[in-house]
Amino acid sequence: MSDIIELKAVEAALLKSHDTLEAFIAKSNAELKDLGTVSQETKSAINNLSAESIKLADRVAAMEQRMTAGHEESDAALSIGEQFVKSEGFTALAEGRQSRARINIKAAIINTQPASTSQPLVQGQRLAGIVAPANRVLHMRDLLPVGRTSSNLIEFAKENVFTNNAGPTISGSPEQVENETKPESAITFTLATEPVRTQAHFIPASTQVLADSPMLESYINGRLMYGLKWKEDTQILLGTGVNGQLQGLYTNRTAYSNSSPVVYTTKLDILRNAIKQVQVSEYMPTGIVLNPADWMAIEVAKDSQNRYLFANPQSAAAPQLWGLPVVVTNSITSGTFLVGAFDMAAQLWDRQDAIVEMSLEDSTNFQKNMVTIRCEERLAVTIYRAAALVGGSLTAS
Repeated sequence: MSDIIELKAVEAALLKSHDTLEAFIAKSNAELKDLGTVSQETKSAINNLSAESIKLADRVAAMEQRMTAGHEESDAALSIGEQFVKSEGFTALAEGRQSRARINIKAAIINTQPASTSQPLVQGQRLAGIVAPANRVLHMRDLLPVGRTSSNLIEFAKENVFTNNAGPTISGSPEQVENETKPESAITFTLATEPVRTQAHFIPASTQVLADSPMLESYINGRLMYGLKWKEDTQILLGTGVNGQLQGLYTNRTAYSNSSPVVYTTKLDILRNAIKQVQVSEYMPTGIVLNPADWMAIEVAKDSQNRYLFANPQSAAAPQLWGLPVVVTNSITSGTFLVGAFDMAAQLWDRQDAIVEMSLEDSTNFQKNMVTIRCEERLAVTIYRAAALVGGSLTAS
């Protein structure tokens, strides 16, 4: 009887501690709204009350487990049929002392659901952290020179036409050094502009859940940041430049064309011919972008004797073709490629680094104890020389 009285007293203390904790959480939300921060006194109180509630909850669980240990040991190991045969009612029926037998089976014993949900006295093993899906390796930002800007518009003078007439003088004798007519060249320029674009997304969350699980807040922030960078990686390559998108490298490329009389049919030949196309435009390529499926097709190509033509299965070298590093990414569509002198072709400009912010001042957040978590960045990509980027299909036409 004393165990039951003690259990009720501890349960009452746990309920009181929980109510006090909720009051301090409400106070912290009010401080955050009015002052923009939570006082150290409130934070300490919440931490102390949380620790106290956990201790009381553990104490209640231990007492309940101790009180029911005898039943678990005697009943849990027996099947329903075994419990029925061993019951007093069945014994009386067998001895002829009564005409019927009855046994009460505890729901917790016959329930086949997992212990942590159907048997509150058995605590499930909770693994730390959250199992997240795979993250894409992001490469495109690394291909470009990166600068910073304090403006919302990038302007740059772009050479339009250069008429080069450099050469010998038109008239005059070797002895004459003055009053000679020199060839005239011409250069025209175009003022190009590129606005700074805003990339962002947000997610609503419960303030109580975030307060009870600081790890969840950190996880959400990380996923928002990754999602933003994932889209940035894709837009640096495939952005259209309209509807708020960045200028994409592949979108602004020079189309691959085979000007050689030789018809190139293999992926390796097409890529080498694309390198030549960039070089003919007076640029030196710095890299190749390929989809994983196309890179694998190149690596596993074999000759008639089943020998690998290109790859060495025992080698762990970084992907490379024709002396150029290969960026293998899902951001580019399978069956297409991009070869470029990326350091000369374009530049990325950061106006505002990616940041994560929270606010209660959004729609009905304050009424519903919700918070909006937003991740945002501002940047631009300027394409200087489209001829330095060559891309297209890896299928011979």
